[in-house]
Amino acid sequence: MSRNLIMSGSDTRRWQAAAILVAALLQIAFARVTDLLHVGQSVEIRSALSSHPLVPLGYAFAIWGAIYAYALVAALWQLGPKHRNNVALRDIGWQTAGIYTLNALWQVWVPIRGLDAVSVIIVAAAMGLGITSLLQVRDLHLSKKDEIFVVGPVALTTGWLTAALCVNITSSLVAAHNTAVNPMEVNVSVIFLLALISVGAVLTYITRSLLYSVALIWALFWVMMANIYRDHEMTMATVALGGIIVATAITGRQLYQSGQRGVFIHA
Repeated sequence: MSRNLIMSGSDTRRWQAAAILVAALLQIAFARVTDLLHVGQSVEIRSALSSHPLVPLGYAFAIWGAIYAYALVAALWQLGPKHRNNVALRDIGWQTAGIYTLNALWQVWVPIRGLDAVSVIIVAAAMGLGITSLLQVRDLHLSKKDEIFVVGPVALTTGWLTAALCVNITSSLVAAHNTAVNPMEVNVSVIFLLALISVGAVLTYITRSLLYSVALIWALFWVMMANIYRDHEMTMATVALGGIIVATAITGRQLYQSGQRGVFIHA
């Protein structure tokens, strides 16, 4: 009976491995499919059209390339036969494939349909899968390779999706010409930015993930730069800087504590 259970788990992992690889390839392929087919407007154009103080400078979006490359490398790594019974992959493999698939869907939806309620739902769903995955493996005794190739891509993606969700919500409000809650007004954008920092700080603390923090800090840095050089809104820039300091302080403390215990923070 135990042998049948092992075989069943191994078979499940084969399907997971295939799903993760296909989804990792899909998000790369779909990133430019609408440009190649000349359908809709690129994500960059959509973002520029709804530009407001929470939209980071364009350099920020280079992180998608790092996310996609990292995901693909990790997807290839987990194909090895010795990972068929990997506990961490077994626990969050389907969620990982789901995150990548939702990223691919978002890359097609936004150029064709724009930044709207559906795009918000897609990002929120992907972020939700990421958070549950990070919490699920938080207390496992992972090898360094598992931290790098299993948890790492999910953490980096989830950190960026946390910021992306906030920007998607505000950009969809701008695109819909919402006057009741208008992120073009600095005070409104400040409230959303404070919400992002608060949520990001809590998730940095509870997930204990270095790469989650790195992605969040990256987003906040380019929001700060956008408000210094593009929008000239120093209140937004100052709040973003405060968020960077908070996230860095939480991560630094966790790194120190994990070093004292002889245990590494996941990823």
